[in-house]
Amino acid sequence: MSDLKFTAQPRTLVGRRVRQLRRQGLVPATLYGKTLAAQNLQFAERTFERVIQAAGFSQLVQVDVEGGSTHDVLIRAVHRHPVTHSFMHVDLYAVDLTVKQQVQVPVHSTGKPEALVTGLMVLQSLERINLEALPRAIPTHLDIDITHLTPDNPITIAQLPVIDGVEYLNEPEEAIFMMIVTRAEEETEEEPTEAEPALVRPDDDDE
Repeated sequence: MSDLKFTAQPRTLVGRRVRQLRRQGLVPATLYGKTLAAQNLQFAERTFERVIQAAGFSQLVQVDVEGGSTHDVLIRAVHRHPVTHSFMHVDLYAVDLTVKQQVQVPVHSTGKPEALVTGLMVLQSLERINLEALPRAIPTHLDIDITHLTPDNPITIAQLPVIDGVEYLNEPEEAIFMMIVTRAEEETEEEPTEAEPALVRPDDDDE
């Protein structure tokens, strides 16, 4: 689990008035939870950029609300401007540390396949794995050794390492890494066939 935290301030501007916050480099956000009434917050865009890069949507983040309380949250949604990619709004979900959460965790490969030769390539069909775990037990990512990957033996969910307290939610037979052919064997070109001679009708004078 990552050790991330940042400070937020209560937000009074809502609706279209939040544009004023964005012009000041602040991000409007909503904090909510199963037993927590929704709260409007704001925080520095630069601070949140660092947090989202490290935590993604699967790592626990501690949010200190000025003049209020502290919450352990998961980032549930991030809305960005389609052109500038600046933050438009963020949803933060306050979790109960005793309740399991379902998240998606990124997958990283390690090693190089011994069977990798010219004409073959490694395909990663899953970038993230669905899993369920207590918030503090959620891994930051999953490292998968692909050294023994071959065209006939993909790496599947069933081959993931067992992690105490973590349950994988994808189907066991679903492939994560596979090796595929990038080009077919060159076909032997057929030699062109000779054109048949045209039939010439004898002139009437030669009959």
